[in-house]
Amino acid sequence: MTDTALYPVRIEHIRVPTRDGTFLAADLVRPDCDGSFPAIIEYHPYRKDDVTRGIEDVHRYFAARGFVGVRLDVRGSGGSEGFTTDEYLAVEQRDGYDAVEWVAAQPWSNGRVGMWGSSYGGFTSIQVAMQRPPHLAAIVPIYATDDRYTDDCHYTPGGSMRMYFDVGTYGGLMVAMNALPPPPEFGGSGWAELWRTRLEHNEPYLLEWLRHPVDGPYWRGASLRPGYDRIACPVLLIGGWHDGYSNPMLRMFTKLRAPTRIIVGPWSHMRPNVSLPGPRIDYIAEMVRFFARHLRDDPAVPEGPLLAVYMQEFTTPFRTLDQIPGYWRSETTVAPEGSAGLELFLGPGSSLAPERADAGVDEYDYRPTVGIRNGYWSAGGMAYYLAADQREDEAYSVCYTTEPFERETHVLGWPRVFLYGSSSARVATFVAKLADVAPDGTSVLITDGSLNATRRDSLSDPAPLEPDVVYPLEIPMAPTGWILAPGHRLRLAVSSSDFPNLWPTPEPARNRVHRGEGHPSRIVLPVVPAPTHSAPTFAPPPALESSVKTYPDPPMQRVVEDQVTGLVTVENRRAYTVVLDGNRGVLWNESCLRTTASETDPAQASVAGSHRYRLEREDGIFEVVGDSSLRGTADTFHLVIALEVRRNGVLFFQRTWTASEPRKLL
Repeated sequence: MTDTALYPVRIEHIRVPTRDGTFLAADLVRPDCDGSFPAIIEYHPYRKDDVTRGIEDVHRYFAARGFVGVRLDVRGSGGSEGFTTDEYLAVEQRDGYDAVEWVAAQPWSNGRVGMWGSSYGGFTSIQVAMQRPPHLAAIVPIYATDDRYTDDCHYTPGGSMRMYFDVGTYGGLMVAMNALPPPPEFGGSGWAELWRTRLEHNEPYLLEWLRHPVDGPYWRGASLRPGYDRIACPVLLIGGWHDGYSNPMLRMFTKLRAPTRIIVGPWSHMRPNVSLPGPRIDYIAEMVRFFARHLRDDPAVPEGPLLAVYMQEFTTPFRTLDQIPGYWRSETTVAPEGSAGLELFLGPGSSLAPERADAGVDEYDYRPTVGIRNGYWSAGGMAYYLAADQREDEAYSVCYTTEPFERETHVLGWPRVFLYGSSSARVATFVAKLADVAPDGTSVLITDGSLNATRRDSLSDPAPLEPDVVYPLEIPMAPTGWILAPGHRLRLAVSSSDFPNLWPTPEPARNRVHRGEGHPSRIVLPVVPAPTHSAPTFAPPPALESSVKTYPDPPMQRVVEDQVTGLVTVENRRAYTVVLDGNRGVLWNESCLRTTASETDPAQASVAGSHRYRLEREDGIFEVVGDSSLRGTADTFHLVIALEVRRNGVLFFQRTWTASEPRKLL
């Protein structure tokens, strides 16, 4: 049985050559016995020897069941040679191709290679598969995207710029992480030069993201979309409704031409065995079954459903909800037989109904800090991230609500929101939120979406709005799996802000939603029939053996409203200490963010992130600080990044980057 541990496990370090002579650092986590086995590569820049040492537990699980796990640091990170100036570079994709082919040729390999990974590792799985290395036989991307512009952590499907995430969490964090020293035991005589080269030549990813505020060749280089036929090997996708990548994950399921399966749970950007919210599952067992079928032709392994989705139900909202009630559903398509679009029109008296109404207009003043009660994008870096009760945000939105539903209604897929909107400003965003409203008035977010209306016709060539001209707008919504109970109502809330998820547009505005005759603003809800297939079942989370001990600090998160200046600030701090195995030492990390918007001047907005590492090893104490800030004015973004590296308390390296870029209708 693939679920049963069959082998003892051993770990060894190797160096993987690439075509230009650069060597990448890798760990083999393999069965401790003779023989050849399928290999599974995880490929990312998150430092296998310290920062993500604990995730080695997945590879131990693989190895005990007859696979060779390969943990691979990308060029310019961890123990690998070279340097990096951005994520997902063409050379990084070529390195991945070379690694697959090298691994396939080793005596411990049976010649078939798989790839898997969450987030960055999911991206690289897709990007290497696009290159079609001959021995790559299957991939499992988790929480990843097919389109780096529309569906990553920088910009949105509707062309808005994300706010807190890049500087406050991931982008700023990587400035510090990429400056940490390589492990001395693997650097050999070139260790000092390796670190010095990295410090002098690595560039912050943030610089490139800010330079490319519209879609174009930069973003296409590592994006699968629209060339889905470039992937030929079988694919198992794993996504989460509360993860920031639910849209591209479900889209890939519908577009890929290779054999494809997908599992979508209620998860955030956390592995499905530990995610808040749950229910949590043994997703590694699902990967093992998938790889057993495609890397060693195991006929005893049953094929799972093509589509396994968790259908969520109403529950009292809470930022750190442990479990979302609901059930698993099995389908072969997102729109099974009997599916239909339920069309609901915006009407007078805040109504949302199947019948078209007479013409009307609803207007609201743009308030830059609406969004505080929303969930935080992808839960990335935030301790309290699920959406709260929506009524506080709805008070500053125009809302449309149905009559109570008479029967249970199952929603699966992408809701569509069509608005006829106008604005007094040249730049305006329209944010749409769908909520499940209980009989007691509690409003629980189902899904949301936004459109920077200057991108209404093109993400690559935006055009300003003409004041008070009415434009037809389709708001790109994230998909969902949701059950509306009898007696509950559906609400659409429209505003022009989602702070701190989206950067506020810079101009004060009075915005309008036009409805009725001539302007049929409406939503189309993807309603599916009750399930007819047997529900999929999953094993509970496994007990995994970790080689590290992690001690998190209590997180801090708060919203501060200055009633004198009108500034609203979101602050967050999280920190942890990891005691590493062997002689690797102790790693401490602290990340703090502060993001601010003004009630009275929307052009004034800023985000600052401070990211610190301290690595205590036998050869010294290494401290790295990466401080980043991004501030907006009416027409420009100003970025400052400062890096400081100390060894045993003495300054070893420092550098500052500055950049100013035009807003380009953001």
